Amino acid sequence: MDDTPSLSQLRQSLRRLQWLVAGLSVLLLGLAAVTAWLLSQRDAPLHVDHLSTRQLQVLDEHGVVRVEIGQDSVEEGRRSRAAGILIFDASGAERGGLSTFEDNSVALALDAPKGQGEDRWRDRAGLRVDADGSAQLLLTDNLTRGAVRLHSKGTGGGGLDTFKWDMGSGTLHTRTLTFDGDERSQRPFEQ
Repeated sequence: MDDTPSLSQLRQSLRRLQWLVAGLSVLLLGLAAVTAWLLSQRDAPLHVDHLSTRQLQVLDEHGVVRVEIGQDSVEEGRRSRAAGILIFDASGAERGGLSTFEDNSVALALDAPKGQGEDRWRDRAGLRVDADGSAQLLLTDNLTRGAVRLHSKGTGGGGLDTFKWDMGSGTLHTRTLTFDGDERSQRPFEQ
């Protein structure tokens, strides 16, 4: 028995092959056109009316995150879960941020560079408004101790606090200047 295909079978196979090559050619031309269009659009600005995401990161030309918008994970361990904007320096170290918290407070913090003071507590200037409307501006030193605090109470009034940390006795001395006068107090602190 002869397994050689007949002339009509060869013609049919050739036609199928020609259609396949034509189809692949059209697909390849389409892909080339789309690729050329995408390459021409890579410098065009992207305009979006609405964007929904859980986290957004802005990277610099070296791939370092410089700005992050999002919400803490549940396991973050802050006093209250936060959502906001974090700002990072060129090394990727956090240098500040603006957050709203689930306890209905809001805070703006500015951090010292890495290597200045204790790495876990680099906040040096902090502005906070609590749920009751009270507010404070706190400046800290590289030893992460409060130096000066300007504060207002949600019920009215406020003042300016200066601090002296007596490390030998473990006592925090506070001098408060209010409209009505000068007050001094002290309390122990844990070292």
